[in-house]
Amino acid sequence: MNDRNEVRPTVLVVDDSELACEAVRHALGETHYEVVALNSPFGFIKTVRESRPSLILVDVGLGSVNGTKLVHLGREHAPAGCPIVLYSSREKELLERDVLASGADGYITKSTTGNELSTRVRHWIKQPRTRR
Repeated sequence: MNDRNEVRPTVLVVDDSELACEAVRHALGETHYEVVALNSPFGFIKTVRESRPSLILVDVGLGSVNGTKLVHLGREHAPAGCPIVLYSSREKELLERDVLASGADGYITKSTTGNELSTRVRHWIKQPRTRR
């Protein structure tokens, strides 16, 4: 049973698909995470500053703004040590290239759901950020 006063790590998910945001909220909301969802890149910096996330999940294809650009903004405004992970349905090979090009810490595919998503999120939150 969760103590209502317990401070839960915040996961910020930025994805233009409301369905994808809801899937993350559903998978992580049952665990010990607070999920903040943005359905567009607008308001990203303000949301990062206000929510002080422990992890940021960013979709690569956000329509008008490439998600990899948000990685750079996230680095400037997120709490120190906050991993930024690409979250996409793209093929793993393309995601690996996007990680290298953007400076993201890694990726999680959208096919990762439920307990597996929770496990990967926990890994990234516990993983110390070493890259800058």
